[in-house]
Amino acid sequence: MATTDSNNTMSIKEKFERNIYSLRHIPRILHMDAPGIFINKNGPYPDEIESLEDMDWERDKLLTPKLVATSYGDWECTIGMINIKHFENREKLDDMFIDKSERTIFDTCSDFQRISIENAMKLFDIEFSCDMNWYLNNQSAIEEDLHRQVLPLDLNNDYLMKKLEQELFYKQMCKLFGEIEDDDTIYEKCFILKDFHVLYSYGSYKFASARRGNYYLLFRFVD
Repeated sequence: MATTDSNNTMSIKEKFERNIYSLRHIPRILHMDAPGIFINKNGPYPDEIESLEDMDWERDKLLTPKLVATSYGDWECTIGMINIKHFENREKLDDMFIDKSERTIFDTCSDFQRISIENAMKLFDIEFSCDMNWYLNNQSAIEEDLHRQVLPLDLNNDYLMKKLEQELFYKQMCKLFGEIEDDDTIYEKCFILKDFHVLYSYGSYKFASARRGNYYLLFRFVD
């Protein structure tokens, strides 16, 4: 009973440090593979303790038709998110995720101060975007997601259609991960990750971490 009481009074930070909690059980925001993309229906900020204590992705996942991702062969990628307040610093998080002694990196450049989530996914050989075919077949959803009138669309205007696709994707990312970001990024309608670190890249496996606002994002990829 004493051990149970002690566990109940510990902070999330302490439970991570004592290996009571695992980074494998932080809230999963996104899971993508060849069949489709699943998002966390409780986003953008799922209950961290609920996930760490009793993670149930089958319960929390929701298939989305609004996003599309393609890569090669049989692959999958997951992105989890956890508040930075639970870790002493970024180095502690990275060491907990992939120990320094296990890190193997073959990429020419493994650290990025700023990178869009699309370009980050390209490092994993994933093309990630909103599904414009779905949106064009469900045009009312475009105005619903942008919260403004854009119909009828000028489908022959490639520039405007590209900007529309970019903004729809940005809105979907903000819906999943939260909207906290600097003014320049909001103006650009580009979902930016900061301090993106590729921690492991060898064979079929890639692991990376990044920061956005007050949260760390953890990436796992396997093919």
